[in-house]
Amino acid sequence: PQMTSTEREIIGYLLAKNLTIFTNTADGGYANTLISKKIVVCALLPGQAYSNYEVPFKVPDHVWDVLLKHKADFPYTPPNRAGEAEPHPWRVHWMAR
Repeated sequence: PQMTSTEREIIGYLLAKNLTIFTNTADGGYANTLISKKIVVCALLPGQAYSNYEVPFKVPDHVWDVLLKHKADFPYTPPNRAGEAEPHPWRVHWMAR
């Protein structure tokens, strides 16, 4: 209940797509508060190559198990944009900065 609508949208997307790992900008984008709450953590391995725009993040297994039990609390409705790729809700659009 303490999650923002953006946090809930990100979790809903991840649950709908069954994704426990994703890439994002180094600052975490809109997922930065989920990172602060340790719902999402950096998944970068020692020595792994990355760019500031493609850093791997993941939902830890113990958190994922809890989220799966509460999947109904995180509905996700994809945006209705014909012909466009579905945007990742954790990414901040480059023109928004």
